[in-house]
Amino acid sequence: MPALVPVLGIVIFPILFAIYISLNRWPLFGDISFIGIQNYLRLGSDPVFFQAVGFTLLYTAIVTLPVLVIGYALAAFVRSNRRGAILFRTLFFLPTVVGLSTLSFLYLVELQPGSGTVNVVLKTVGLTDGNTPWFLHWQSGLLIVSALVVWFAGGTTMMLLLGGMQAIPTELYEAAEIDGASRWQREMRVTVPLVKRTIAMSLVLSIIGSFLAFQQFLILTNGGPGSSTTTVVMRVYQEAFVNQQLGSATAMGVVVMFAIAALTSIQLFVLREKD
Repeated sequence: MPALVPVLGIVIFPILFAIYISLNRWPLFGDISFIGIQNYLRLGSDPVFFQAVGFTLLYTAIVTLPVLVIGYALAAFVRSNRRGAILFRTLFFLPTVVGLSTLSFLYLVELQPGSGTVNVVLKTVGLTDGNTPWFLHWQSGLLIVSALVVWFAGGTTMMLLLGGMQAIPTELYEAAEIDGASRWQREMRVTVPLVKRTIAMSLVLSIIGSFLAFQQFLILTNGGPGSSTTTVVMRVYQEAFVNQQLGSATAMGVVVMFAIAALTSIQLFVLREKD
């Protein structure tokens, strides 16, 4: 019962209330009226929403594997007690401490045409004229944001995997080494199987975080050019606070919530440990 009360108040009730809002015409200011599933039916004729879904899936597919691979590589690099390991852990985790919004603003400043450090350096070495608009095309904007997120999330994944790796008894590595296993074999036959649950959790968290991408695109591309880099959460934000329609925005949010729940369930099913 003590655990059930906060779950009801923080999770269950807000979900039910959100579903209720989505069944109404609920302007940010004005009268509220019940319209049933009309908000959900309108989603079928909203091309921007479907474009946002497609772009979010593309972005998720691009960043998920690099985040996991780089996070694992960093964790393997700093898990020992060699000199400097703590310093490297701190440096690799520093982007997470700084925060994604702050890093996005830093990227925005450093990539400014004419004055940004990137353009100044490229002009100095003679590669460009120093006025490259990096966010003029959605492809370059997507790649830049993806690089930022991989740098940001790699440290978080490193810390998650590092906790699992440090729980592995050293005797297992010693036994494998005595049996003639190479370092790569010890990694694949000892480490990976024993941190499988942590890898699965990191993968699930990474995909959920990618599907809920918002501030990095809002700051760096503002969904543009046009709506080509608009994510699902940005579309919900625009509907709620630009168009001032909380009912239809909440309907989008409910669809996203159930989509993430279904995607997470599939991942947990695929990544489950078999007897």
